[in-house]
Amino acid sequence: MATDLTKETLDEVVNQRRRQQRSLETRERILQAAFEEFAERGFEGASTRTVAAKAGVQHPLVTYHFKNKEGLWRAVVSTTSFNFGQHFQDHLAGISEKDEVAQLRLLQEQFIRFAAANPNFHWLMSHEGKRESDRLTWLVEERVRTYFDVVAKLIRAAQKQGRYVEGDPYHLQYLFIGAVTRIFMLTAEVQQVTGRSPFSKKFVDEHVRACCALFFREPTESARPARAATRRQPGKRLTKRSASS
Repeated sequence: MATDLTKETLDEVVNQRRRQQRSLETRERILQAAFEEFAERGFEGASTRTVAAKAGVQHPLVTYHFKNKEGLWRAVVSTTSFNFGQHFQDHLAGISEKDEVAQLRLLQEQFIRFAAANPNFHWLMSHEGKRESDRLTWLVEERVRTYFDVVAKLIRAAQKQGRYVEGDPYHLQYLFIGAVTRIFMLTAEVQQVTGRSPFSKKFVDEHVRACCALFFREPTESARPARAATRRQPGKRLTKRSASS
């Protein structure tokens, strides 16, 4: 009798885990479909029924997991923002906190690579940034402001060393974001004009170099480390008197 009960209990545990796994997979499909829908149409134009159809699930499952369109939008933003932050944390590991220029350079380079890999992220942000709304206020306070504050602090440190273009750090970062992302948001036009895919590795590498060259500056001669020994001027010889003195 005890054996049968144990078997039934184990079967129920297995079945429960399977249901949980299916639920997680369903949630992930909905989130991915919603990400594409919000990026393409914005919050106002997006439809939870279209999201359900794209995800291949019944519409009630969308409301079951996320309650309403607002809840779905926030879940999408939270997930993409976490991935955005994690991307930079992974690459910053191992870089000295004292080397602000190296940190900034890496952040900006990885932002470009993230932009190339996630063009929908910038469409999503672009839709929300166009007009005032409670969603935009939440987005700025919960996600955007912290990112800008971190980057602005590094820009100021780099400017003090003469290693970054002068100007208001927040303004400069918006300029940087525009220079970086626009080309990945106009892929069809770019391909027709240049005959190249902006998502190819070679193109992305070139884009990294071009964008960084617009904003970063090489160290000035005065900022370079002093040479270990001073060269003797040519044509002058040491006399015995000067040598002995």
